[in-house]
Amino acid sequence: MAKKASKPPKVENLTFKKFLLTLTVNKIKDLINLYNDDFAPEENPIKNYSQFRKKELIEFLNENILEEKKNILIKEFEEDLVEDLVIRATSLITGEHNVEIIKNAAIIAGGKGYNVWFSSKYAAFKASLHIENNSVQRSCNCKIGSLGGLCIHQMAIYLMLLSKNVINRAQIPFNLNKELYNSIQKRLELHASQKLFKIEPSIMFEDGYKIYVNNNLVTLEWGGDFPGKTTKDISRKEVDVDRWISEKVTDLIVRYIKVRKKEGKPSKMVIDSYDIISKIMEYEDLVKKILRKFSALADSKLPTDEKKLEKYLREGLKESSIDLEIEPPFSAYEGEKPYIFVSYTHRDKAEVYPLINKLNQEGFNIWYDEGIHLSTDWCNTIAEKLMGCALFLSFISPHINESENSKDEIFLATEENKPFIAVYLKETDLVPGIKMRIRRIQGIMKYEMDESKAFEKLKLEIGQLVAQ
Repeated sequence: MAKKASKPPKVENLTFKKFLLTLTVNKIKDLINLYNDDFAPEENPIKNYSQFRKKELIEFLNENILEEKKNILIKEFEEDLVEDLVIRATSLITGEHNVEIIKNAAIIAGGKGYNVWFSSKYAAFKASLHIENNSVQRSCNCKIGSLGGLCIHQMAIYLMLLSKNVINRAQIPFNLNKELYNSIQKRLELHASQKLFKIEPSIMFEDGYKIYVNNNLVTLEWGGDFPGKTTKDISRKEVDVDRWISEKVTDLIVRYIKVRKKEGKPSKMVIDSYDIISKIMEYEDLVKKILRKFSALADSKLPTDEKKLEKYLREGLKESSIDLEIEPPFSAYEGEKPYIFVSYTHRDKAEVYPLINKLNQEGFNIWYDEGIHLSTDWCNTIAEKLMGCALFLSFISPHINESENSKDEIFLATEENKPFIAVYLKETDLVPGIKMRIRRIQGIMKYEMDESKAFEKLKLEIGQLVAQ
């Protein structure tokens, strides 16, 4: 008698801590009450937790709830939680959600990563799932997702992948009962098929040259006067795929440099989801080749050593071509009235633009660097606009630690004693220099708040500071 095929393992295990991160604070309080009533030892109930923020509360509960009761508590709440997430995520996919919509969906990292962009009145969210070797890495910049919980945006991707048979019901990290799945399956198949994931290049240059990597198959695509596309099977080559792509990308970086004439310029990468930069840096001969070509140009801004080269290659990288398509929502203010100077890293613009656009619609005068013409002196313009502003508004995320421009803006704003508001898009461990500069500034922890409440708080603080 033939054995039944074994079920594929789940791509992610929903641990007690992840489960708590997925719950709202009110639901966590319900769980605490249930635990205290039915499971906690009489001498050791859960108490004295009201002062904790959500993340601290979850750490506290994970340490203090009896280990053998954790799975019981998950089972008590899982069915209702999953049903709520599935129904709300389905409404995102079908376009029936009353607040948010799906803007774009893309396949990245050689078919292993899935990104979906969502937008609402007050914010934009980006959720990602990266599935490889039957395990998943996921992220989202919404309130629940940024803490590590399973949010409706990530659930929407899981459901889209289910409808496309990329994964099956047994592999997802929660118990989705058959009756619930059958009730939404047809709607998912119809709508998810209309929201096809766009295949993203693994590597892309500023002139549009694209490289797609799918295991040993590498597709090259280019535009210009003689556009073309070709696919190479690297398994037939004498070198492995990483070495072959590293050599190809190195040649593309220096292809416009004419050493004898000492003219030209490097070609910059704008996308590197394959992380080819790290691989190039492992090959001493390729590093030397790039630096040798750079040295032929009389350009003091080009790197001269290995450490500076890696930093140079990573500058300005975007996560996907969709990030390149995000347009400024309005023209920067150029009048004589008081205005707000907005400081942010361009990697955060998908989240920043909806907020400043709403502020602009509310009547606030906003200046941000998308208003600079390329022919102007960029650095002087930034400094002049900052020094003339009535309020400095800084959007902070971990990306700020890598942005010299954002650091310079913060330093100048504090030196000029500008009224300062810091909006934290994500929990951020700031480098010491920035931390010292803004240690006395009370920030708005947007990632911990409801979107509309965060915006109202921001609007209130702006109004108070500008009035002063």
